[in-house]
Amino acid sequence: MKETPVVSLRGVRKSYGSFELGPVDLEIEPGYVVAVVGPNGSGKSTLIRMLMNLVQPSSGEVSLFGSSYPGDEVAIKQRIGYVPERSVGHAHMSADSLGEFVSHWYPGWDQRGYEEHVKRLDVEPGRKFCKLSRGVQRRLVFALALATGAELLLLDEPTEGVDPFARLEMLEEISSFTEGGAGKTVVFATHLVEEVRSVADYVALLVDGKLLGLYEKDDLRQRWKSFWLDSEPEGEVPGVVEVVEGGTPTRIVTNSPRETGQALSAQNIRIVRSRGVDLGDILFHMLRRSREDLRA
Repeated sequence: MKETPVVSLRGVRKSYGSFELGPVDLEIEPGYVVAVVGPNGSGKSTLIRMLMNLVQPSSGEVSLFGSSYPGDEVAIKQRIGYVPERSVGHAHMSADSLGEFVSHWYPGWDQRGYEEHVKRLDVEPGRKFCKLSRGVQRRLVFALALATGAELLLLDEPTEGVDPFARLEMLEEISSFTEGGAGKTVVFATHLVEEVRSVADYVALLVDGKLLGLYEKDDLRQRWKSFWLDSEPEGEVPGVVEVVEGGTPTRIVTNSPRETGQALSAQNIRIVRSRGVDLGDILFHMLRRSREDLRA
């Protein structure tokens, strides 16, 4: 029997002046880390905010855990740990008072875990949030989200402004969160390919408000290959997204290696060697192709 999706969006649109997000059709099953990736201004934050009901869609249906806003808002949000793009309303609260305030809203609040995070951050318990560095602020809000006992983390650029060592620690905690079992799920917006490469199971690629699809990261890596050829192919070859000029032997990039290989064999062209394509290059090619299609 199929599990109820943690996140379900059907025909969701949101318009801001000349910008429109959607239509978005997306289902996320429990137990995975999903990275929402795309250039600035693509709608990543708007999508995350809609999942928190901080932004209401112009049309379409948003469902979390099989329930909908606004009727089930409290029950839904008690199952979510949220890190917004910008934290507001915390300025004059300390780490201790923030924990005390947030804990009232979450039956599964983990006070000990929160205190351990605060100690690890070396934050003075009584120091005001506004007196902390941006990186420490981000980590403290992340600690609050983890301590909620949530089943779903919604994270909007969670490592923005965080130093490299702290970023690695946060990514490890994201991985550990889903490995803890019980169908725990993470949806996080990022523009950093290394974060996608490190922790994501799936990639939701947003380009100029359009969702290109939800892709399994490992499947993308298997399907995209670079081939070096003993001669340059003639005409269009199925699956080829780029012919790299100026090199010897000729190098091509394909998103359908088997189909490309068969077409090359028909031209008596030999593949000298092959190699996987870096995830960043894959996403770049997909982005470029999408924009070319939109301009066509």
